[in-house]
Amino acid sequence: MLDQNHPVWGSVDNYTTVREKRKQLLLMLSQNEADRLEVWAQPINTKDAATFRGKISSDKWIDHARTAFAVDPRIAFSMIMRFPTNSALSSEITQLVQTHILELRTIPEALPFFITPKAVDENSSLLQQLPHWAPCSVTQALEFLTPPYKGHPRVMAYVLRVLETYPPETVTFFMPQLVQSLRYDDDKLVEGYLLGAARRSNIFAHILIWHLQGECVPDEPGKEAAAPKATAFHSLLPAVREKIVDGFTPEARDMFEREFEFFDKVTSISGVLFPLPKEERRAGIKRELEKITVPGDDLYLPTATNKFVRGIQVDSGIPLQSAAKVPIMITFNVVDRDGDPNDVKPQACIFKVGDDCRQDVLALQVIALLRDIFQAVGLNLYLFPYGVLPTGPERGIIEVVPNTRSRNQMGETTDGGLLEIFQQDYGPVGSPSFEAVREMFMISSAGYAVASLLLQPKDRHNGNLLFDSHGRLVHIDFGFILEISPGGNMGFESAHFKLSHEMTQLLDPSGTMKSDTWNQFLRLCVKGYLAGRRHMNGIITTVNLMVDSGLPCFSRGEPIANLRKRFHPEMNEREAANFMVRTCVDAYNKWTTAGYDLIQYLQQGIEK
Repeated sequence: MLDQNHPVWGSVDNYTTVREKRKQLLLMLSQNEADRLEVWAQPINTKDAATFRGKISSDKWIDHARTAFAVDPRIAFSMIMRFPTNSALSSEITQLVQTHILELRTIPEALPFFITPKAVDENSSLLQQLPHWAPCSVTQALEFLTPPYKGHPRVMAYVLRVLETYPPETVTFFMPQLVQSLRYDDDKLVEGYLLGAARRSNIFAHILIWHLQGECVPDEPGKEAAAPKATAFHSLLPAVREKIVDGFTPEARDMFEREFEFFDKVTSISGVLFPLPKEERRAGIKRELEKITVPGDDLYLPTATNKFVRGIQVDSGIPLQSAAKVPIMITFNVVDRDGDPNDVKPQACIFKVGDDCRQDVLALQVIALLRDIFQAVGLNLYLFPYGVLPTGPERGIIEVVPNTRSRNQMGETTDGGLLEIFQQDYGPVGSPSFEAVREMFMISSAGYAVASLLLQPKDRHNGNLLFDSHGRLVHIDFGFILEISPGGNMGFESAHFKLSHEMTQLLDPSGTMKSDTWNQFLRLCVKGYLAGRRHMNGIITTVNLMVDSGLPCFSRGEPIANLRKRFHPEMNEREAANFMVRTCVDAYNKWTTAGYDLIQYLQQGIEK
């Protein structure tokens, strides 16, 4: 090659050497991709047939990094996603980014290699490039709001510029995290963004106000004083709320007052019922509901802004059991914002007083992220992240999952297990209707197996497991997640997810873990876990931003470090697949699951 020129790579020095290096890189990446696809095609083939092991010397990894970066820096960044724990690769790419910083402004993937806690501590000159940098994703931007970045003004300015590129109502998903970031907002940059977005969107403003109210802490006599930083945060919240309300136009203020007054009236029914004898409470709810009218046709459910309220079913009010207050369940008539105005549907909601539901919001955020990940890769897994919204200190609204019964309620009408109940409701085993329901149970059980592995929800008794009319499983109540569990953290539930005997009867008819349905369940679990691993950073960031929130799930152990460990970033695809298979086998009818159900039956009367 006399002209040292390649039709794709252009002019290069020492063409023969460069060609060989690029060939080796391409072969390595192609083999890695082939191995990954092999695992995806055969997820439960635990015998590792993969030829690529990643047994490459540090010097070779450095060479690969330099070669990839020379062809296109984005190839180098994608290698970090493939090999996230490879320190030689990460170190070399970091150095390459910082050396070629001016050439990378259009590539958001370069950001983590120069926006680091160390760069923030040193106020690195590299951060001066941020005003010129292309916008990144919302989850990447939010990572820079976590405590290690200490609210650095250049970093904050970049993050808020990114958020402003998205419609405000898109950003409401991460409202709990944005409110928490006000803790480190010394320059009031986050506050400025929130106020600006609130002026652009009434829904954003309302959701923000509810979350601000949910963070407020009522003064309690005799309670230990909060830390100064926490005190400053909580004293800031009413001021931000006031600024939002002051910024409303007359029309926006009218809508705000009607929306909030209506749902405050509904929530306050709980206080009216508290002094009443239990047998009079249902009639008391009806009396109070009859006094309330819907003031306008533009009011929406706070937990579902796409549903307009058209009325209240006054006979629907039910008082729920609670040790402290009187939570109530009420059914509204609603229509879809963009649907047929005559297509009125029921939507039940629980109004809680005396319970902090912010932790449920966090768990359901993770479940919603996983649902979107599964959908993006075409995985047929089912999750139902129902709506929950804190509306004040220890107050909140929880959507009732439609057309469902708890396993406990199902047990009140029959002594049989799920297999017998499904046959009773859907026909004999082998019939089309029964097998359709079995499949729905399988795809939902697999979805919640992945979510449960990551979130570690405990208190999984039969009152917290719902089944809808299609046989799909839905988990509710996330008062114990991550490092905490009931009974003073005695660890009764040691399996990563609940897989009781009656569940395995549906998933594994043979009882030997060799059924076609069991293998299909395993495949779905493995694929769901592998898909979730590729979005590990976004999920961890969502949880990490809530670390200083005071939620119980952060009160012991190392919740973030252990969440990261459960993703096993150090494993290749086959190793991760084998780990998920072992997790499912371990959960298979583990004795502690049955033991915890027995405890709940003896203590609470919740059916096994």
